[in-house]
Amino acid sequence: MSDSGSFRSFRHRNFRIYYISTTLSNTGTWVQRIAQNWLVLELTNNALWLGVVVALQSAPSLLSFFGGTLADRISKPKLLAFTSFSGFLWAGSLGLLVITGHVQLWHVLLIASGLGVTAAIDGPVRHSFVPELVPDEDVPNSVALNSVNFNTARLIGPALSGFMIEAFDTGPAFLLNAVSFLAVVVAVLMIDSDQLYRKAPRAGALFSEAIKYIRARPDLMAMMMAIFFFATFGVNPELFSAIMATKEFGLQAGEFGLLGSVIALGSLTATLIATKKEHAPGLSRVIKFALFTGFAIIFSALMPTYLLYAMALPIYGFGMLTTAVAANTTMQLNTAQEIRGRVFGIYLAMWLGFSPGSAPLLGWITEHFGARVSVAFAGSVTVVGVALIAWRYRHRLEPPEDRSIEGVLRQR
Repeated sequence: MSDSGSFRSFRHRNFRIYYISTTLSNTGTWVQRIAQNWLVLELTNNALWLGVVVALQSAPSLLSFFGGTLADRISKPKLLAFTSFSGFLWAGSLGLLVITGHVQLWHVLLIASGLGVTAAIDGPVRHSFVPELVPDEDVPNSVALNSVNFNTARLIGPALSGFMIEAFDTGPAFLLNAVSFLAVVVAVLMIDSDQLYRKAPRAGALFSEAIKYIRARPDLMAMMMAIFFFATFGVNPELFSAIMATKEFGLQAGEFGLLGSVIALGSLTATLIATKKEHAPGLSRVIKFALFTGFAIIFSALMPTYLLYAMALPIYGFGMLTTAVAANTTMQLNTAQEIRGRVFGIYLAMWLGFSPGSAPLLGWITEHFGARVSVAFAGSVTVVGVALIAWRYRHRLEPPEDRSIEGVLRQR
């Protein structure tokens, strides 16, 4: 395989094994997400309870810093085996409850919370483990391929879930996700530790050290704040599509579902292009892509018909995933390996922990001012927020030459 091709990371055995397992796991996660929403509506016929379940599974993302601290203290393969086995137990339990006819709403609430906590610990470990599977020169490619992985699962998972629900009800969908978690457990057991590009974990790694490290680096401070605005207001594709499809165009679930696939196609195009990049994009490019995404959201809100709105969404999907891949790659390569887990824990908390909070605000704006105003507002906040951060840190966007913990803290 070419040393500079789009799939060069597959030259490494550990990456191949891990990639296959995470493809299965990501697909299973999307299968469960759709099936869980359907199950809640079957049990309650109440959208409020659906929102509660989604919130319970999303809120623990603020605990990602804990997972990041563990990632720097303990062997990442062992942690991944533990979190994946926990996910297997949670998903498998829900599947069995449904199949045996004993499921109740409180079961779903409890299991959604458990999966949320598991994901909060698992996320920083998975992200910080990817660079250890390949040498530094292949990290941008491996990050982009993982984004292709995610978006492929996002295309396949909901469709597979819908088929399974129609044919077998929701129970088997949860069992499929349980099996996909086991695939990750098997994969990490197969990984050759002698072929990992890593440093030994530090038993005394402290979370406070990551706070000091980020505060001492203006480029990381700017990244965290830019990602806050971008992720909280700009990364709401399902919400934007639901608001526009139902409130503005008066359409049903089928047309809403099609919009999700259109966005994912634009996202997949972005990540396929990103696999060809040889170097970390850098924070300046992250900011440019985030601004592009904000303007794409505003542009889509102005589309007068459903067809034109659908045609505008790939632009949004392209910008959203280009920004995500650029930010992820920049964080991976510009953070010292020995503190990468803790920094990524904070990064993921900024990325995932606050985005559920924007939904009620956008819903309120929709009810009082209309769908177009709500979507355009989200795009405008994204643009203004990211632009202010770019201006505030305009001369300090480049990383220091010495990115080690000692080197960064010494320069404070």
